Amino acid sequence: MKKRSVNFGLFFVVIVILMLIPVSSANIFSDFFGKITGRATSDTTALNITVGNSAPTISLVEAIAAKDPVIGSTRAIIFNFTATDSDGAGNINTSTAAGYFQRAGETTRSNTSCSSWASAGNNANFTCTIDMWYYDQAGSWTVNVTIQDNSQAYAENSSSTFTYNLLTAMNMSPNALNWPSPINLPDTDTGSADNPITINNTGNAVNLNINITAFNLRGEITTTQFIFANNFTISNVAEGCTGTAMVNATSTNITSAILQRGNNSLNYGNDTSGQEQIYFCLKGVPQDISAQSYSSSAAGPWTVAVVT
Repeated sequence: MKKRSVNFGLFFVVIVILMLIPVSSANIFSDFFGKITGRATSDTTALNITVGNSAPTISLVEAIAAKDPVIGSTRAIIFNFTATDSDGAGNINTSTAAGYFQRAGETTRSNTSCSSWASAGNNANFTCTIDMWYYDQAGSWTVNVTIQDNSQAYAENSSSTFTYNLLTAMNMSPNALNWPSPINLPDTDTGSADNPITINNTGNAVNLNINITAFNLRGEITTTQFIFANNFTISNVAEGCTGTAMVNATSTNITSAILQRGNNSLNYGNDTSGQEQIYFCLKGVPQDISAQSYSSSAAGPWTVAVVT
C-alpha cells in the first residue's frame, strides 16, 4: 500500500513539471514525444515558383511632322519606333511589327511588315513606311503601332498623331472642244461633239466649286465677227443646255456642279470617285455672222478652275 502511494506521487510530480514547461519549449517536448512514440513531428517541403513571360511595350514613337499630299498619287510617310521587352530584345518577334494611320470614317492606311534595323539590351528599333493617298482626308490622323513577343504577348501604342495637310488640285480631259460641223444659223441647243469634260479632284479638298472663264470666239477669216461667250451654257447635265450662261472674260460659277474628293481610278464620273462631268451647249449663234470657223485662238482658251 505504501509503495503504491509513492508511485502515484511520483507520477503526479511529473505531470506538474510538464505543465510548467514554457510554451517556447514545445518543440523539445515534441521531439521527446516523438522519440518515445516513434511518430514524426516535423518534415520539409520543396518550393518551385515559375515567373511568367513579361509583355513587351512600345516605349517610343517618333513624332511625324505635317505632310502634304502628292497630286494624284501617294505620299510615303516614314517614321521610327522602339519596342522594349524586359526579357530582352531577343524575345521580341520582329516579324509582327506593324503600323497604322487611322481617322474616323476613313480607310486605315497600314504597313504590317515594318522593318527592324537595330536592337540592344531590351530594345528593338523599327522603321515603318506607310503610303497616304491624295484623296485621304485632311486633318489629324492617329499613329497606331503594334508588336508581339515570342509568346504572342501583345503591345500597342496609339498616343501620337500627325497632320495630313489640305491639297486643292485638279486635272481634266479632254482639253479641247469641237462642235458638229456645220452649225447653221437656225440651229439651237447644240452640245459639243466632245462632251463631257471630266474634271478629276487630284487632291483632298471637298465641296469645290467649278468656275469657268469664257471668251468670245472670233472669226478666223472675218475677224470682226464673233460667237459671244453668252451664247454658251454649261451644266453637269447631258448637253448642258439648261445650265449656267457664260460671261465674256469673267470667272463664272457652274452652279450645278460640285467637286468632291475620291479615288479617280474608279472612274465613276461622279463625286463618289472624286469626279465631276460638265457639258457645254451652244444655245445659238448671232444671225448676222458669216460662214467661217470661230475659235478661242485670239482671246485665249477658256479656263476651268476649282475654288474653295
